[in-house]
Amino acid sequence: MNMNSWISQTTRYLNKFLEVGVLLLGVSVIAEILFGPDVPFFGSQVTENIISLLNSLGNQGTAALI
Repeated sequence: MNMNSWISQTTRYLNKFLEVGVLLLGVSVIAEILFGPDVPFFGSQVTENIISLLNSLGNQGTAALI
């Protein structure tokens, strides 16, 4: 296995993990909006945590979201 194929395969795995993470984040936000902040499977207050993270980034928070 050469270095290029190893890097390519690692990149594919990382992209898939990132896709799953973003999908879970989206589902948890939608579940919190629909069912309230105490959704048992996704922890608590996902949207509040996202808002506090964006606020900690300051004025660039909106740009980071986009």
